[in-house]
Amino acid sequence: MYFWNIEKIKNDMIQAPLSEREQFKYLLATTVLYSLIIIPSAEGNIWDIYSAIVTGLITAFGTHHVYQINGGSEGKYILQRFVSLGWVVGIRWLILVALPLMLVFYIGLEMSPVTILVETTVYDLAFLCVVYSIYFWMLGKHVKEVSVGAESGTREG
Repeated sequence: MYFWNIEKIKNDMIQAPLSEREQFKYLLATTVLYSLIIIPSAEGNIWDIYSAIVTGLITAFGTHHVYQINGGSEGKYILQRFVSLGWVVGIRWLILVALPLMLVFYIGLEMSPVTILVETTVYDLAFLCVVYSIYFWMLGKHVKEVSVGAESGTREG
């Protein structure tokens, strides 16, 4: 895996496509890096730090799960499946899972007699874990369907 030498990776890719294992390394590094972007500033609380750590871990395990479902090092087209299906699943996940759960969760908290904190809490972290894990489960399900369908030569409408 290269971190800086663009010419070397370009030359390697010209010689032959990257293996699934090499593609997975770049995919994992990118997804984890994106998830770590949310690391809170010094003004946050400890639950913000835990949220950033948990998001990174869920991203790493979720990406690895999708890679394995796709066939691991023997699979094919992990990047195009992860990115393309991930986009569509992400939009659907946002509308069908995340937004409704946020409404139920946060409206439920608003209606409760408990004082609502503006800061991140353990409940926010638990909510994040559930909702974000559902995304990777959904993505894995669709990647598996494409992977199995491609192996058998069938396509579903």
